[in-house]
Amino acid sequence: MSAFKMYVVALLLLFATLSTEDTVETWSLNYIYTALSKPVELPGIHEFTAMGLMNDKQIDYYDSVAKKKIPKQDWMREKLPADYWEKGTQSRKSKELHHLLGSRNL
Repeated sequence: MSAFKMYVVALLLLFATLSTEDTVETWSLNYIYTALSKPVELPGIHEFTAMGLMNDKQIDYYDSVAKKKIPKQDWMREKLPADYWEKGTQSRKSKELHHLLGSRNL
C-alpha cells in the first residue's frame, strides 16, 4: 500500500474515532473539479480548480495558478504530514492535466 493511501486510511480512522459508541454519525466527503475549455481574464477564476469538502466545509484547495494543494482547516494542517500535501499536489496536477486535455477535446 502506498504512503498516500495509508494517510487516507489513517485520516478515515481518525474521523471514525471522533464519533462515540452511543452516537451514529454520517460523514460526507466530496471533491469538486472545475476545468475551463479556455482561459478567461477574470480575477479568481482559474483554468482548473479542485477542492475537497467534508460535511459541506472546504478542507483543501488547488488551482492552476498556485499549483499546490493547500489545507483549508487548521486540524488538517496540524495533523497531516508534509508528504501528504506533496502527494496530494501531485495527484491534483495529474487531474488538472487530465481535465484540461479532456476539456480541449470538446
